[in-house]
Amino acid sequence: MSQSKLPSTLKTYSVLPDNRSPLERALELALSEALYSIDHPYPELLDAQKTRKEAIATLGIDRQVPVWDSTDTEQVKRNRSEQAWRNRQLSGTRAGFVKALEQMGFGADVTPWFKKPSELDPYYFQIWVYASDRVLTQEINARIDQLLIEMKSERDSYVMNLARESIASPRIAVAAEIGITMTSQPFVPAGSEANALTHTGIAQHLRIISTSEPARNERL
Repeated sequence: MSQSKLPSTLKTYSVLPDNRSPLERALELALSEALYSIDHPYPELLDAQKTRKEAIATLGIDRQVPVWDSTDTEQVKRNRSEQAWRNRQLSGTRAGFVKALEQMGFGADVTPWFKKPSELDPYYFQIWVYASDRVLTQEINARIDQLLIEMKSERDSYVMNLARESIASPRIAVAAEIGITMTSQPFVPAGSEANALTHTGIAQHLRIISTSEPARNERL
């Protein structure tokens, strides 16, 4: 950016004292030029979903996101920065635990003590955490523990189970077999032709038989 594009006031106004040197004035103008060459960051700067990638960590620090991990994906960091204040409002609740863990990429199921009074002591809750796309490690376990300690009520205690979740989608296949047998008395050729798919599932069997005495079609 050329100096001519600077606001006219910056060419005449200076924050330096009257005894400034030409070098100091040149540095001041160079810094001003560099600042004015940067695109205006607002209002996207404070929007976790739109801010620049380089600013996400700073935004997370500003909003005091607990248990920040630099190895998380960009989208996980954006989600956690965006929901930081909401998570604090839901601290100590089942919805708060579930939402916070979802933002970290985990599924969760929380059971409070009054749902299982015969198994859990008062103010205890049991939580199952499911990881479907990552290897279970001590670091993951420690991160979840830190998050639960940060969000639970002071009087609450918990039992946590970390499990690897495997999801399979069922598939239904259809196999069709078609055979044609033709006879002409007294000559009866041997053999028939049949084609079938190798999938297991719902099968449809269709066979057409044609004879010359009497001529008829049968569908089985």
